[in-house]
Amino acid sequence: MRRMYQIAVAGLVLASFALMSTPAAMAAGNWELTVSPVYFLDTTGDSTTNPPPGYIPLQCPNNSQFGGTPLAGLSQCQGTPGKTSNLRLDYGLTYTFNKKWNVNYSHSNFDFSLGRIYSLAPGTSLLSGSVNDRTDQFTVNYNYGHGIALDAYYYSHQRISINGVSNPQGACFFNSEQCPGNISNPASINANAYGVGGTYSFGPHLPYEPPMFKLGLDAQYVPRPGNGNCGTATAQPACGSNGINGYVGSGWIIPYSITWFPLSTAHLPPGLIPFIGYQSLPVWFHAENSPEVYNVTDLGLIQILPHGFELSYVYFKLQGRTSSDTIPPPDVVRSVTSIFKLTYNLKF
Repeated sequence: MRRMYQIAVAGLVLASFALMSTPAAMAAGNWELTVSPVYFLDTTGDSTTNPPPGYIPLQCPNNSQFGGTPLAGLSQCQGTPGKTSNLRLDYGLTYTFNKKWNVNYSHSNFDFSLGRIYSLAPGTSLLSGSVNDRTDQFTVNYNYGHGIALDAYYYSHQRISINGVSNPQGACFFNSEQCPGNISNPASINANAYGVGGTYSFGPHLPYEPPMFKLGLDAQYVPRPGNGNCGTATAQPACGSNGINGYVGSGWIIPYSITWFPLSTAHLPPGLIPFIGYQSLPVWFHAENSPEVYNVTDLGLIQILPHGFELSYVYFKLQGRTSSDTIPPPDVVRSVTSIFKLTYNLKF
């Protein structure tokens, strides 16, 4: 319900811009609708392998959250869950006021599978199966010029489902949005944040290539209101994480990135854009005491096509830094995903 409310608010804001627009401005093509079928393919390597001899698997087979054959006296299931192989739909709407200002609403997907985890309990191993995340974001953008672009935004991150785990809590085990019976999960991994940021693009480039380098830096404020029951039997998970007995409330996280367009001065077919990037990506989920930080490496190709189409491939490698909030050391979150995307931009 909260996610639908945020989408509705963003839609009403964009609709208000339409009502304020003059017929002449609308005729100029100030609106842009983006629709993108996107296919996620897990290529982590050990996300579907069998556990070593003697280890109890903590997952169910065939992407079934509640299926499988329970082990004697345990709630876990035998077998190996299927990996991510999902087709989703991203979409967005942009209104451009002028060459400097525009506003945008976007709905984005990220589906992935984690590499095998051994440190949750002695003698056990865990596979996540397919993890399905969604992000809704409303952004105000300002093109300052001289390669500098600034923005301010609000986003909501939801963990819709985890298809590989079964235990007494069912879907709650991996902090998904809801528990069995459509009950809201108090340990949800969802997150909301307000952010400001900017990018600086510089270096040589061809007419159809971006400048060779792009730097990005954001500051995100993460509101995390406490529920007032720390120290009780029903305390929220963040109350006691990392041995801290008091609830850690709202705070700031600072993501940053660098992208290199290595062939920006080479002769390439028109519209072909290769890139290599690195991100330091902190996230602060509501049910955690401290932020998690991920190292992200991504590389890929973008091909600009006629008539508003664009085709892209991204190799996305995510590796968490050591954190005891979700996965005890020495294990870390590991995932490699191949992302194939066809985008259509319609201006009207």
